[in-house]
Amino acid sequence: MAQITKLPANDLYVGSVKIADASGNLAPLSGGFASAVTTGTIKSAIKFTPTASKTTASITGHKLFAVGDVTGNTAYGFGDPAVATTGVMACFGRTAIATGTQTDTGLDVRVINKLVNTGVNTIQGAYIKAKNYTDATVGNLIGLFVEAVADGTVTNGAIGIKIGRDNSTLKADMMLSNGAYLFASTAAITANSTATTLPAGSIGFTTNATGVGKLFVSDGSKWQYASVSS
Repeated sequence: MAQITKLPANDLYVGSVKIADASGNLAPLSGGFASAVTTGTIKSAIKFTPTASKTTASITGHKLFAVGDVTGNTAYGFGDPAVATTGVMACFGRTAIATGTQTDTGLDVRVINKLVNTGVNTIQGAYIKAKNYTDATVGNLIGLFVEAVADGTVTNGAIGIKIGRDNSTLKADMMLSNGAYLFASTAAITANSTATTLPAGSIGFTTNATGVGKLFVSDGSKWQYASVSS
């Protein structure tokens, strides 16, 4: 890296789209950075264009955007003990009334695979982890907190969490910590007849006339009625 001038390490200089490395050397930001960019029909207030990934022996992972310790193992001591601390916060609000049927989204995270990949490869849309180390103490530990605040008029009702899908078929709607699944279906389910590949103990229900109102449990090969043991 060519040394242009010495600056505080790891500082970002947005006006010149340059960044200082750990030694204070100034160099162009990897990829690209721009504001108020319109691409096709999408307008972005801030847009990052990363450089292409590549296989290098010294690289064990890629991160598109990282804030803080990229390994996730270091406690920097950021924050005041007397006030709440937030890692990343993104807020926006409308200044005009929506004129069409649309959905405003506070956080949109997508990972897309367009290549033939290995059968053991896993893609996940988001990974959220709250960790309390063995030598630390905390009152509550919550992995994910979702709050829908409906102070105003909500025409169709407030929903805390919505699980959706496109035209593809889901194996299940939720995987639980014991390896069992929660399966919501629109197809007919008949006890001791309808087959399932979900592991024993998985819970299923349907909105279909055949099986609606019933709770089913997988025995490993078929759906059975849920029962209450005496």
